[in-house]
Amino acid sequence: MRKDQISLQLYTVREHTANDMPGTLRRLAEIGYNAVEPAGFGGLAPQELRRVMDDLGLRASGAHVPLDAWESDPASVIADMHAIGSAHVVVPIAPPERRGDADEISRLAEAFNRWGELCRAEGITFSYHNHDFEFAPLGETTMWDVLVRETDPDLVHLELDLYWIEYGGSDPETVLRDVGDRVSLVHLKDMSPDDTRSDLPIGEGVMPWRDLLKTADERGVEWFIAEQDNPRDAMEDSRTSLRTLEELADG
Repeated sequence: MRKDQISLQLYTVREHTANDMPGTLRRLAEIGYNAVEPAGFGGLAPQELRRVMDDLGLRASGAHVPLDAWESDPASVIADMHAIGSAHVVVPIAPPERRGDADEISRLAEAFNRWGELCRAEGITFSYHNHDFEFAPLGETTMWDVLVRETDPDLVHLELDLYWIEYGGSDPETVLRDVGDRVSLVHLKDMSPDDTRSDLPIGEGVMPWRDLLKTADERGVEWFIAEQDNPRDAMEDSRTSLRTLEELADG
């Protein structure tokens, strides 16, 4: 991992972006981030968000776009990615009604393949972001196994959230190795050592970062994206994660 591959998922600072997206981005740039992964545009038009990021020297490492946007107008989603200069677009979660059984998940995989093909034609990489539920038993399989098996590796990549893989009872390093070069992006947050296993800034928990980052590097990961679902102080926690990743980076 290089320092210029580090990004922040803006869901971490969602209370700030909801009130002042330009000001939040300015603070993140001052902290030292060179890239961010939007989850919504904070009330800005995509072109305006791009102008703000350009002015601050920030890149879009990717963007999270919910499933309903894909189902209603995938062409607009792709146009937005071009507008903000993002080469990656990610479905952040599958809602409960789309993951009830293996047949429903197979239909979801078919949709991912369609959208992935549209993205590939436009020079954009389509990915799916996991949580913990993908690794829970689903009859004799898991949602993860169905998605990996029934999506085309050339069309559908994976944004692995290493914390959620661990939380779901699987080994993140093993999953990284198993899915190979389908992983363009990884989400990084630490895990507390107590029974709550709550998420923490990177470096304050028990995740084996040196081993995980080494394996991610070997798999050709492009972006290493800090995130917290439940930050104590979103800006300070984002600063802590960045400093830890910079210390772990090769240069």
